[in-house]
Amino acid sequence: MTWLNLVQLSRLPQFSQLLNQISRNDKGWKAWFDEEAPEEATIPEGYSSSLDTFRKLLLIRAWCPDRITAQSLHFIASTMGERYTEAVLLDYEKMLLESEKTSPMICFLTMGSDPTDNIERLARGK
Repeated sequence: MTWLNLVQLSRLPQFSQLLNQISRNDKGWKAWFDEEAPEEATIPEGYSSSLDTFRKLLLIRAWCPDRITAQSLHFIASTMGERYTEAVLLDYEKMLLESEKTSPMICFLTMGSDPTDNIERLARGK
């Protein structure tokens, strides 16, 4: 699957030589891939300095999809600002005051978060 992703990525002008570069320097690319955080490591073939944050995001997505969240945070921080990557702790009391019984409250959750206990605690207190 990774190779198919890289083949598609190589259709973009910035990555037109990517497949040849990987073939010539497979050990360098493997070492980069094996890094604990490849998005923080130097990308082979000078890509670290030649790619903007979005194109690095594309490369990370094609090569190491498990690291896409970390690189997405870099992209968001560089384009929109650091404040958009910081965690926000919800104030459930304040949300309740701002809400109406005819309007739903919507929260965007990160993987693994579960606000159920907080919502139940608020409901029991009311």
